[in-house]
Amino acid sequence: MKEEEKPLHKIEDIKRTLYERDFDSAKHHKEGVLHNIPHKVAQTWDDTQNVVSSPKYTSLFKKFFFIAVLFFIGAVGYGVYTFMQGKSTVSGDNIEVTVLGNAFVQAGEELPIQIEIVNKNNAKLELVDLIVEYPRGATADSATDMIRLPREAIGTIKPGERIERNKKVTLFGDQGSIRNVTVRLEYHPEGSNAIFTREKSYPVTISSAPLSLLFEGPTVTSSGQDVNFQITATLNTALPSDKTLLKVEYPTGFRFESSFPKPSLGNSLWNINDLEIGKPMIINIKGSMIGQNGDEQAFHVYVGNPNLSNQSVIDVVYNSLLHTVTIDKPFLEAKIIVGGEDLETYSTAGGKSVKVDIEWINNLPTRILNAQITANISGNVLDKDSISVSDGFFDSTTDQIIWDRNTNRELTSIDPGGKGRVSFSFTPKSVLGASQSISSPQVLISVSIKGQESGSGGVSEVINFTKKIIRVTSDFQIASSGLWFGGALPPQVDRDTVYKITWTLSNSVNNINNAEARAIIPSYMKWGAMVGGGSENISYDPNTHEVVWKIGKVLANTGFGAGEREVSFTIVLKPSLSQVGSGSQLIKEVYLTGIDSFTGMALKSSAGDINTRLENDPNFVVGNERVVK
Repeated sequence: MKEEEKPLHKIEDIKRTLYERDFDSAKHHKEGVLHNIPHKVAQTWDDTQNVVSSPKYTSLFKKFFFIAVLFFIGAVGYGVYTFMQGKSTVSGDNIEVTVLGNAFVQAGEELPIQIEIVNKNNAKLELVDLIVEYPRGATADSATDMIRLPREAIGTIKPGERIERNKKVTLFGDQGSIRNVTVRLEYHPEGSNAIFTREKSYPVTISSAPLSLLFEGPTVTSSGQDVNFQITATLNTALPSDKTLLKVEYPTGFRFESSFPKPSLGNSLWNINDLEIGKPMIINIKGSMIGQNGDEQAFHVYVGNPNLSNQSVIDVVYNSLLHTVTIDKPFLEAKIIVGGEDLETYSTAGGKSVKVDIEWINNLPTRILNAQITANISGNVLDKDSISVSDGFFDSTTDQIIWDRNTNRELTSIDPGGKGRVSFSFTPKSVLGASQSISSPQVLISVSIKGQESGSGGVSEVINFTKKIIRVTSDFQIASSGLWFGGALPPQVDRDTVYKITWTLSNSVNNINNAEARAIIPSYMKWGAMVGGGSENISYDPNTHEVVWKIGKVLANTGFGAGEREVSFTIVLKPSLSQVGSGSQLIKEVYLTGIDSFTGMALKSSAGDINTRLENDPNFVVGNERVVK
């Protein structure tokens, strides 16, 4: 067969075998080998679906179904096993803890309690510990204020076993208060290392406190007002301890003035060991409240046993009390302004005039009639002759200044919100050279204002009090003097002349703290040495040419009978030609500073400079101040 006659398709080739007479099948080209492939043939029409299904997908479905059945059977088996084993597990609900005892007790008395523990589980409780806790004192609420009895190791509690233990606790609190005793069981379930707890709280009501407290005093006051409080401590039973304290914690706005009886420690602790049943102890406290309108300030009173390491801290509280005071505007308000400043305490120098203004205002929604303002003025440095009053009257027999409708027509009737001002002035006595009999020099001004409130219910009186303290500072001074000490006199060019400088202190009525004196010597002067006051701390800085005397504390009346405080040192002048014919400055002005311990004010004073004209030197001759060649 020619190449171009070669069939192009297998079907055509087959046709030729069928229809061509001279076709040679032996020469036919084989394209491949056929293999026998077995096929499953359905015997009936009903089996046709089995023939159509894919063997591969049928096998996967069967495996998945088989695994699901096994998982279900395993889950059911595990659940049955767990259910059957449940009888051996430990549940906290099956541990019964019962506390038996008196539900009422007097504070401070020992309370016996019985604790019953029943294990209702079918398994043992191992390494069981019993813990009992209760509040330390009447105010103990946090975990840190709890008393824990020694931990008791019970060991193993068998299934169904009952354990009983007896304990004693001592509770404190106000009458009617409830204190909780906590019973805690720590245990390990059988065969487990985990720790579990079972807790039971047993409430006990305090039938009576060992000591009753009563706080009497105002619940509303005005800022700056004097207030009096009364605390009554009554013993109901024997004190639990032979060391018992009563402590008052004051609010930050309270200014303590005095108390009766006086505190045993500081201004807030009283020893009440001698308190007897039926004989109450009464403490009267006087002070004043400072604050903004609407402020609530609380007083806390505690009675209890002091801490062994710190006697000012109450460790175990037997009873406590809280009293709250609200700061409010007074109905008829008077404010004292001293020297143009509204300060609680004002400081000034003796011999200096002080102006006092009293500003008043009606805070009521109604009119006030016939108002009267009274100022009481007193003090150990008050000079009555210096008092000058505007639109008022000073009664020297009672030391009172009075303003009323007779001296000031504005006080006849004050409308709601109406306000005004009255004033006076005075001059405190000078404390320069004052004797030791004067200490804490001050002038006290207390003002009361009253009037009649008119309303539908008639006329009632409203009154308000306020006060100010004017403290007088000490007169703290330094004197500086110079003497010729050696060398050329008059000073001569290129020759040394030595001068002695002495600083002397004087202080009147108050102690001075942190006192210090400073002065600078000119650059042409040289520092010599300290020649007097060997115990004093004086130094010279060559870089700044500054002499510094660190004085420290200066006692009252120094220089007036309580001893002297002075220091002396030398400086050297070696003049140059430019200074010939003139005097020279030896040391510049000295500045003195310190803190008045009574008034708290920073004091300053100074002494003038010293030159070669030594006016304090009795041997000085006029002309010896000029430099010569």
